[in-house]
Amino acid sequence: MRLNSTWEERGYRIAATGTWLYDRTVRMKVLVWAKPASFAYARFDDDENLIEGRPTPETKDGFLYFFQFQLGASDEYLTIEEAKAAAEAKPWGPIRWD
Repeated sequence: MRLNSTWEERGYRIAATGTWLYDRTVRMKVLVWAKPASFAYARFDDDENLIEGRPTPETKDGFLYFFQFQLGASDEYLTIEEAKAAAEAKPWGPIRWD
């Protein structure tokens, strides 16, 4: 899982990394991403077109956070702490954060 160039151009960045153990033996990576709040899921239609009239969520630092593991990604959270807590609440936890 690495940052793709489109995400870099839009200002996404990796905010935290961690690992969890699949079947208690296989190390799996989890990432928490920070993305500009202007790219909130709620501002796009089903075809991924930005709808300018939809409001940008207010956050304390201008970013929304989501976690990514293997092939999936989570909902958006207003803080990195919320995203980490949501990741840790998954049944495949616990997560060791770097």
